Amino acid sequence: MPAEHVVELRDGWETLVREWARRRGEPVTGEDGALWLETQAGGPSGLRLTVDISRAAGSLVVAVTDGTLVPADRLAPTAAAATAWNSREVTPTAVLGDARSETPLLSSVLALPLAAHLSPTGLATTLDTLLDRSVRLLRECHDLGFVLRSGDDLTTRG
Repeated sequence: MPAEHVVELRDGWETLVREWARRRGEPVTGEDGALWLETQAGGPSGLRLTVDISRAAGSLVVAVTDGTLVPADRLAPTAAAATAWNSREVTPTAVLGDARSETPLLSSVLALPLAAHLSPTGLATTLDTLLDRSVRLLRECHDLGFVLRSGDDLTTRG
């Protein structure tokens, strides 16, 4: 089996991302130097995720979300769940925020150095693993944010 060609992310990330999306059977949309797509994670009945990929500060930033906005009554406990995730897991990082909305969006974020060199299979494996871990992150943070929402805080217990 011949070795795959390895590409520096700085110049080849768009081609690699488009190849990954093609392998998954998903269309890619490009806008303002970023690519995004919607894809399924966790099998046929799995979670539908939006993947947004762009360059920022010498990195290729991959943000994954299920699109669920976090309402005000769940913001503090969801932020606590995200902080707990970030303290135990190296990647991906749980991030709350969305420049396009007043209501925060929970995302799973991974940054890859643009100087990294990956093959199409290497990037596909990295992104597939990210999707699987993102499902876990999103479910855990959303579930804890719901269970611990402000109405259930210690102030009401006592």
